[in-house]
Amino acid sequence: MRLYYEIAVRSFRRATIYRSAYIAGILTNAFFGALRCFVYSALFAAGGSVAGFTLQQTISYTWVTQSLISVGAGWIIGTELIATIRTGDVVTDLMRPWNFYAYWLSRSLGERCFNLLLRGTLTYVIGILYFGAYIPSALELAAFALSISLSLLISFAFSFSINLTAFWLIDNSGIIGMANLILGFFSGFWMPIAFLPAPLQAIAHALPFQAITSLPAQVFLGQIHGAELGATLLLQVVWAVVLTVTGWLILHAASQKVVTQGG
Repeated sequence: MRLYYEIAVRSFRRATIYRSAYIAGILTNAFFGALRCFVYSALFAAGGSVAGFTLQQTISYTWVTQSLISVGAGWIIGTELIATIRTGDVVTDLMRPWNFYAYWLSRSLGERCFNLLLRGTLTYVIGILYFGAYIPSALELAAFALSISLSLLISFAFSFSINLTAFWLIDNSGIIGMANLILGFFSGFWMPIAFLPAPLQAIAHALPFQAITSLPAQVFLGQIHGAELGATLLLQVVWAVVLTVTGWLILHAASQKVVTQGG
């Protein structure tokens, strides 16, 4: 465990180096967050609520999801694994005395934790200052910490599995594009799942993607609490286990395709 902890710490530190990148990311997230808020303001111009969401709740939800972009809430982030597969460097990583899945998970968690603490937090602060986004209580923040931790595991497992398709495909950019489209729509990133027609809501609730974005956002905003919060965390645990096992199985299948010259 010490090995993976050190890998995560070094990944965290490496992420702090690229200051211009995360500053640009904050500004980009804030721009699109503001743009979406203006659209919602026009939508709610007549007052009332939409699918149980008031204007202020929708604005707060928008800023939460924008803040979670850098941890994989909107689309797949991190394609370094694909690069190692294409160059063949993945063979060396597979032969090292570590758990290959745990190695990439540690790298991902280190970087994403930095993004969440800095880029995500500062993005949401902009939402609070300029759009009056919701300020959660200490209890809601604690519940969110549990929920987003599970979200990170689910997001990584999904991303890892999609990255591994590079073992079979010369160019898997099409698979990644399709995965991003499905993830963004059915995770609740583009809009709250409650805004979708009933048939699409049913599909979204049957897929794991709401556990990446929509559920942590609702926990943060205090929309899920009590027994429902327990059920939500349990659902996230289930999807984390299912997608992690799926990633391991795909990795096992991919490993059978690796041929080391002279081996």
